[in-house]
Amino acid sequence: MSQDQDLNYGHLSPSEMEVGLQVARVGLGKVDYRADTVRLDALSADIFGFTAGEDIPRAEFHSRIHPDDWSGIAHELDDLLAPEHANVMDLTHRILRPDGALRWLNARKQVSFEGDAPVSGIFAVVDITAAKIAEQQNDVLIGELNHRTKNLIAVIAGIARQMKRHCPPEEFADKLNERLMVLARNQDAVVEGRGSVFDLAGIVREQSKPFQSVTGKRLTVSGPELELSQSAGQVFGMVLHELLTNAVKYGALSTRDGRIALEWRVADGQVDLAWQESGGPAVTPPERSGFGGEVLSSLPRMSLEAEVTMDYASDGLRYALHLPKSALG
Repeated sequence: MSQDQDLNYGHLSPSEMEVGLQVARVGLGKVDYRADTVRLDALSADIFGFTAGEDIPRAEFHSRIHPDDWSGIAHELDDLLAPEHANVMDLTHRILRPDGALRWLNARKQVSFEGDAPVSGIFAVVDITAAKIAEQQNDVLIGELNHRTKNLIAVIAGIARQMKRHCPPEEFADKLNERLMVLARNQDAVVEGRGSVFDLAGIVREQSKPFQSVTGKRLTVSGPELELSQSAGQVFGMVLHELLTNAVKYGALSTRDGRIALEWRVADGQVDLAWQESGGPAVTPPERSGFGGEVLSSLPRMSLEAEVTMDYASDGLRYALHLPKSALG
């Protein structure tokens, strides 16, 4: 329906019209240009923070408009009060209530003239604050999703480059898929409401799920609640998956009596993580370093500036990570 098309409400009584406005949450106001005052109904008065039914100086009424929005609105008002321009305007803007609360409004106004002089104006306002907040939150979420997607693509590209150097071509697809599943499981450890922060205990829980039939109660975990940054969470998830995989193939989880202790502590804003295997077969350093070795050593150093210690002790692998403050969420 066009703006210029007349609407016929003749089938509605005044009381029905009032109910309709209340249901639609539309506040009404009237401007007296001769007296230079504004009068508001109950809803619009509540929105702006005035008393309903009283004459309010226009300057005082306009003082509620957000300073950053006023110049644009003033220009629109000048056009509205010029008889050669359209006598209706439609604006979305902010106001500041006396209590300091900010609200978003959609306002429509029509002016009546006698000759070239504006005489009166009727306006309707709708509080759209909730919709604006939801819109802003969506914008933040879209920006966060875009940021995380770019980061994830960079991580995947890095994984693929490293695997190309260390993985036979016929194994590349399966190995890459395995690493992508590691990243996917990590997403279940994202801290609710904080899309770029990972819960360390949650990472351990999610990454150990595929190994539960083997680990049982042989993997003990201890440490305080701790949140890691997005990059640190992704890297630690890959490190933990590699440690668990190696433990099942060659280490403590390859025998019935082997056990693993994983613990972490925080001091001066820095994190120390320790992985200790025991009760498994005798451990010897690998003859060559493949992609798994890159994940355990080079990846944390290059991505997080972490300190990595690996000790192939005869009674079980000892792996330690020292993470800087920048790794915390």
